[in-house]
Parts: sequence; structure tokens; C-alpha cells
Amino acid sequence: MKKVLLATTVLAMTATVAAAEVTLSGNGRMGVVYNGNAASDKLQFSSRIRAVFTMSGETDGGLAFGGTFRADNAGGAANGSAGNIFISGAFGKLAMGDVVGAAEEVIGDLPEIGFTDLSGGLVLNANDNDVLFLTGDGNIYASAGNPGALYTYSTGGLTFALGMNDGNNNLSGAAFDDTQAYSVGVKYAVDAYSVSLGYEVADPSVGTSAKHLIIGGEATFGTTTVKAYYGDGSGAIAGLKHYGLGVTHKMDALTLKAYVKRTEVGAADATGYGLGAAYSLGGGATVEGGIVDNNVAGSKPRADLGIKFTF
Repeated sequence: MKKVLLATTVLAMTATVAAAEVTLSGNGRMGVVYNGNAASDKLQFSSRIRAVFTMSGETDGGLAFGGTFRADNAGGAANGSAGNIFISGAFGKLAMGDVVGAAEEVIGDLPEIGFTDLSGGLVLNANDNDVLFLTGDGNIYASAGNPGALYTYSTGGLTFALGMNDGNNNLSGAAFDDTQAYSVGVKYAVDAYSVSLGYEVADPSVGTSAKHLIIGGEATFGTTTVKAYYGDGSGAIAGLKHYGLGVTHKMDALTLKAYVKRTEVGAADATGYGLGAAYSLGGGATVEGGIVDNNVAGSKPRADLGIKFTF
């Protein structure tokens, strides 16, 4: 349960009252992890705990504003490379900082597997549940030191999104040169179905621009949700094609999750897959585990099992 760190502060301005609030929440996990791609294949302990600060307020005119950051990222939150801050109203919502691109905002990723969200090194994007985007998820076109802006607007079943970064990766070397990235996305949802379309452009100051078109869809049948996507690259990433399917099925306190995804770049290709389960103990505690693997030569399965907590 979230605990109020700073109670509501009331500011009286004539007859108008504006309120601001800061809350403290957190999450943690503990368990064991097997990483077949590490130097040692032995089981290893994995644990962490994080505190999350969430701030919210409202102007006299009814505009909402706020932000969130983790305590361990406080330094990055101060310069916009971690955490995020927003203002919203009838015009929509504008957020800045460590935000995803517009394509990822409307399409998202496949189901997370394991209590650690099992992931590894990038080999044709076959190592985890993340869908490949040009902006977001810390890839070469959007490093952790590359703050962005994301605008979203929803009306009825339609959601529109526009995103861009500040064009400064804060990294050296031609391969990581400053890159201006733009993205646009649109999503239409009705009842238990949705379809999304995203388009991204990453324009480096040195080299050829990369362009990416991606479409996604999601449908819920009772307690089962199915998600699929297909993406195509051009320009600097010509020849890239990637697609995948994810399934989530709930049975009371038990949730089963699985995905399969494939990435093709010219003659090279890789297929990744994952299978996991989570069982809610109630009160913010969940037992979760899973296994992921791919068909890349020399790659081995990775697996974990542990308990996740939310506070």
C-alpha cells in the first residue's frame, strides 16, 4: 500500500484552493537466477529494493501536473535523463524526461517473463520480451542520457501520440553520434480489441537516417489476452523485419504468460521465446518465475524464480 510521505498541502489564494501531494511507494524482489550466457552457469541470488517518489498537484485553473522518480535515480531525475514530469488537461498530456517514444506508447511490449524480467545482451533483439523500437528501451538511438518529450491525447477510443528526443546522446564516437529522433503513434480501442500504428525516424548527425513502421493489435477473450505486432525498417535499417506474439492467461490468483518473436535482418535471423507464471499471494506479494531462450548459436536458456513485492 502506498504511504503518504507528505500530507496534502493547502495553499489559499483568495477563494481558490490548490493542493499538492508527494507519496512514497516502492518495490522489491528476491530469488534465484540462472544465466546460461554468463561466465558461470551456477544459480545466483538476486535481490533489490527500490523507493519511488510520486508528486502530484493541480493549478487553480484545473490543470494537473506531477512527476515520478526512483530514489536510486535521483541524480538522473535532476537533469531529465531519469524519472519524468508532466502537465495535463483538456489539451492532452505532455511529459518530459525518461519517456518512451510515441510508437512504443501505443504498441508496448510483449509479456514480461520472470521475477527479474529476464533479459540479456542484444542479439538480433532475441533476448527478451521487448519489442524493437528506435526510441525508448535504451537502444542506440535513445540512450539513458537522451531525455525526451511525449505528447498524448485521447478522445473516445482514439489515442494519438507524438514523441521526440533532444538530439543529444551524451556519448562519444561516430556510432553513438547525436541523434534526433521523432515518433508518431495512433491507437484505436473498442471493447476488448485494439489496433495500433507507429512510425519512427532516427536522424543522426553522422550517417544515414533510420526509419521504422510498426503495427500492433491486441484482443481479450474472457481471461486470455493475445497481442501481436509486425515491424519493418528502412534507410539505415533497411532489411529489418520483426514480428511476435504474446499471450497472457489468468486463472484466479495464477497468471500464465508466454511469447515468441522473430527478427530478420537480411540473411540473418533469430527467434526468441519465453514462458512464465505468477501467483499472487495477496497484500502486494507475488511468486513469479520463468524461462527464456532463443535459437542464436551458442546461446543458452535463462531462468529465474522468486518473490516480487509492491509497497
